[in-house]
Amino acid sequence: MRKYHQLTVSAKHEETPDSVRLALSVPETVQGEFEFLPGQHLPMQIELDGKPVRRTYSICSAPGEWPLEIGVRVQPGGLFSEYVQNELNVGDQLDVMPPFGQFHANIDPAARKTYLALVAGSGITPILSIVRTILEQEPQSNVVLFYGNRRQQTTMFIDDLYALKNRFPERLQLYFLFSQEAQEFDIFSGRLDETKVPELYQAFCDGMQPDEVFICGPDTMIDTASEALKSLGVDETHIHIERYGAPRKGGSPRREAPVTAGDKLASVDVIMDGHRKSFDFPEGAENLVDAAADQGIDLPYSCKGGVCATCRTHVREGEVTMATTYGLEPWEVEKGFVLACQSIPVSDRITIDYDKT
Repeated sequence: MRKYHQLTVSAKHEETPDSVRLALSVPETVQGEFEFLPGQHLPMQIELDGKPVRRTYSICSAPGEWPLEIGVRVQPGGLFSEYVQNELNVGDQLDVMPPFGQFHANIDPAARKTYLALVAGSGITPILSIVRTILEQEPQSNVVLFYGNRRQQTTMFIDDLYALKNRFPERLQLYFLFSQEAQEFDIFSGRLDETKVPELYQAFCDGMQPDEVFICGPDTMIDTASEALKSLGVDETHIHIERYGAPRKGGSPRREAPVTAGDKLASVDVIMDGHRKSFDFPEGAENLVDAAADQGIDLPYSCKGGVCATCRTHVREGEVTMATTYGLEPWEVEKGFVLACQSIPVSDRITIDYDKT
């Protein structure tokens, strides 16, 4: 199982008035564990008022570069992001797990592909890493990027993107959209929704069949953009999505069988790092992560919204039901992988294995 390592903040600066860019130094002794594919993210942990607060942030730098860089959008009332903005200083340390995630580009220097990316807000963070790596390491591939924001002032990594455009003017098509600023051309005003995506695609991608599509941003934007592309004939298997924040859909998982007050719903065995631990899943528990924590067992997690997949595990025995599967690929679900933060037992005994990959 992946473990937290202490990384030192080597640089910090304001990316926009509501976002921060951090550089994290990785000790040479663990750099091998922190090698990553473009698009992957870092689970992180801080302690506030004696309690752990965990979040996941995507890497915006390119593979092979040290230090690692991330972008943090500051959310009003966000415990972690406000700590990063107001209290975290250069020289401080953060508990960080090695990179993780299925949302990434598989780079092939011999490939000749056309990539399409649709991004909103801080969703640009993994996309910046993906786009830069493609342009630098796949010299025969091209990228079309549509990037939506409220205003230019809130646009993260705008200088990095213009720098890439200057370096690769023939291979990068870069288009910005703003929903709260008037633009010279109406096509660049508004949001990436079910109306705007077909308009942009027909105007700038006519006759193009993208080999890979990357969509990253808020839940609603992802759903409408992916549906719009499928309606335009884009192969669904070529569309890769990364959701930011807990999706609006879903809810708490439910067990079909009735239980009586005081019932132990299931016995749970957990395999981590070759060791086995056990706990009881009681009536009223919302998910495996919380039930384990209440009994002193710390299972991996970060977002607890079914998005980041830090809590991904494999069901070796028994059956569970999940509220959402957003953080998993279809093949993972078929192979028996689940999100512990979204799961409750259906059978009376289950065994989950964090060592299976």
